[in-house]
Amino acid sequence: MWTLYSIGFLTVLFCIIYNAIRKKKTQITSKFSILIHLLLKLDKELVIEDDSRDEITLFSSNLRGAIAVFFVQYSGIISIIIESNTIENNSQRREWIFLDNINQYMIFNQILNDLQNFHNSSFDQRILQKLTDKSNHNIKRSILSNGYSPYNTAQSLFVIAFSEVEKINNFQKISQKGSFEVLFFNCVAALQKSNIKQQNELWDQIATLLIFYLENHNLMNQIKDVEKLLTERLTLYGDQIQEIKSNPDYNYSMLYDYFFVKPLKLHSKIKSKVIETSSLSRRIQTAGFSKMVLFMIADIEEKLPVLQNILF
Repeated sequence: MWTLYSIGFLTVLFCIIYNAIRKKKTQITSKFSILIHLLLKLDKELVIEDDSRDEITLFSSNLRGAIAVFFVQYSGIISIIIESNTIENNSQRREWIFLDNINQYMIFNQILNDLQNFHNSSFDQRILQKLTDKSNHNIKRSILSNGYSPYNTAQSLFVIAFSEVEKINNFQKISQKGSFEVLFFNCVAALQKSNIKQQNELWDQIATLLIFYLENHNLMNQIKDVEKLLTERLTLYGDQIQEIKSNPDYNYSMLYDYFFVKPLKLHSKIKSKVIETSSLSRRIQTAGFSKMVLFMIADIEEKLPVLQNILF
């Protein structure tokens, strides 16, 4: 029986830890002054609309539409969400999660390069291109750390897990609730490959990060029993990952349902008949989905040896 099955936890305890950590945060504008200054360059109309101890919001309204940047720090990570809405009602959104000790110029460089894929957005593409060219040049001349250290192992696993969520979104548009399911699945995949002696401690920390993710995306009030959901998913996804690796004929329909059809639902709410009566188009769709899941797991495991050489 997989070691993580024996991990017991209480959501109330995680919430206490979560709130305690938030109270210890330094003022975000001081710690991330360089990155915030760089983000303000994305649009000449961007201004700071909201500023608290661990959150900041940047907003602009221009001739093309509106831009919003939501920046939150928590327990060794930062979440940055950028939304663009044009006057033609074209909406685009992208999220990044980084370790909070990575070079801030490196973070900005990653954001810039990803924003190049924002077409027909509120961003001035000429400004983005100019900033990107300058940033790429500066980054190439610098030796930058990936931020991994023995003091942020759980955060590093969480960031690696999150970095793979976009692969599913590129395969098929996924909801915010579905993104959480994929993130959870990836966290379990990363935990299975981590140092077995540290799994209990790592899970406790990752669980608080998952709760942070739910709160940061206003999903907590959509879950009737958070403790039961987290406990159930930990076991469920552990089982599914093991079966994927051992069974070449594994049926991916269950994962597809959790990711796309009924995310955040308890297991008893998802009926097996939905899988049994899948249409031909659904089976074709899940065939492509299976390749994406396998690629995602393989990518996570490929990234872990670099992390393990540093941390374990």
